[in-house]
Amino acid sequence: MIRDTLLIIDDSELDLSILNEIFKGLFRVECVAESRRGLTYLHHNMERVCAVLLDICLERRGAGFTVLHQLQGNPDTASLPVILITTDANEKDVRASVERGAVDFLVKPVDPHTVQERVCSIVRAAWPPKSTILDHKPEPEAQKAPEPAPDLVQIFPQGLPLAAAQLLCRDWADKLGAFYRLRPSLDMDAHRQLGGITTLLAQCYTERFPEQGPTQEEAELMGLAATFCDIGLLGIPDHILEEGEDQDGPDAQLYYQHTQLGYDLFRQLGEDLPLFQYAAEIALWHHKNADGSGYPTDAGAGDVPLCAQLTRAALRLQRYLHYYRGCADGTERVLRTLKGEVGTVISPEIYQAVELAGDRLQTVLRNT
Repeated sequence: MIRDTLLIIDDSELDLSILNEIFKGLFRVECVAESRRGLTYLHHNMERVCAVLLDICLERRGAGFTVLHQLQGNPDTASLPVILITTDANEKDVRASVERGAVDFLVKPVDPHTVQERVCSIVRAAWPPKSTILDHKPEPEAQKAPEPAPDLVQIFPQGLPLAAAQLLCRDWADKLGAFYRLRPSLDMDAHRQLGGITTLLAQCYTERFPEQGPTQEEAELMGLAATFCDIGLLGIPDHILEEGEDQDGPDAQLYYQHTQLGYDLFRQLGEDLPLFQYAAEIALWHHKNADGSGYPTDAGAGDVPLCAQLTRAALRLQRYLHYYRGCADGTERVLRTLKGEVGTVISPEIYQAVELAGDRLQTVLRNT
């Protein structure tokens, strides 16, 4: 019997959908959300399964290791390649997975093309030639170009679900944090906090202006996108980066090139999806003021998208909250200071959202 089945055991319906979409053109994919169902399926279909993708945090943290131990301890399944997957990789988990017999370790959200290559390589190495479905696929026609691996835009043509966007951005933030640590003037924790403040302002804007404000999901996506407003700074030389946004002279123009770098990056990722559209707009416009000053210099204040206006206000709020930290009346001082910038840095409408946020700002600061 040909081994044609990839068994995926994961209690996230979203992740099961993504993984099924990635592998359905290569294997017969069997998705289960519970360890017991997965083990039962294996018992009845062992001869057809060529590999198992197993979530480490299945049902509870570390439960995937228990399933791995059961598979390794059963002579019928001991030779079955098991690939562990997780959203929170760390050195301890990687070491433990290898010690317990896993053949690979994947971090969600996965890159479709990379994960296809790794799983196919593992399957081919684990079983004799001609024994798996990978060796029985029809050869592509010579004149046809190979189809690209599916990406998130293809998987979700109607829009990236909020849960998937949150997973994606959390993974980006974790990876970027390693680069940020090498640049003393960049702080990923501060950018996560900025995202939380932007989300709150977007929600308050909708409360104040329900006819023109974003939906709840759009507010969340704006906050996620704001987290990466300064990603273009990674492409700026250190000596310019250290001087910050208030520097003068020719280096100032080089510093503000980061807005275009960030914009170009997110436009390439997928401008048809709201998350990437917001991220591109915020990256380009988050230094533009309500009176038209700031960057880009060749555009007016009326061109600034709402998501970037909210991020600009969030940046000012964050600065003043830091300045007045420890003061008993810190929030009141912040609001008074920001009110003095109405008409120059922020618009009257955005300030009304700031006022409405009020004491809720402290909750955001505690949770980010």
